[in-house]
Amino acid sequence: MEGLLKEVVDIYRRGEEAVLVTLCSTRGSTPRKAGAKMLVYPDGKIKGTIGGGELEYRAINKALEVMKKKESILWETKLIELEMVCGGACTLYLEYLRGKCG
Repeated sequence: MEGLLKEVVDIYRRGEEAVLVTLCSTRGSTPRKAGAKMLVYPDGKIKGTIGGGELEYRAINKALEVMKKKESILWETKLIELEMVCGGACTLYLEYLRGKCG
């Protein structure tokens, strides 16, 4: 996690943008538990993980939408709706990050 937080600081210093995805809460069976984090860059590349699979794929796409709108969102989903066998549910915070130049 330390490397992820350092990267967030570096994004601000470089004046770049990204989305920090945080798994805020989980219910039932999920691939990762609350506190898992992942950074999504404008090109769709990631650093960190919130558990992989369809949840991570959808979170990356939502993060790219967040970057376009430049507004953070809270996203709640049931993994069964994403056709994931774990079948739990989770809430993610997709936080838009925009560094300042100068």
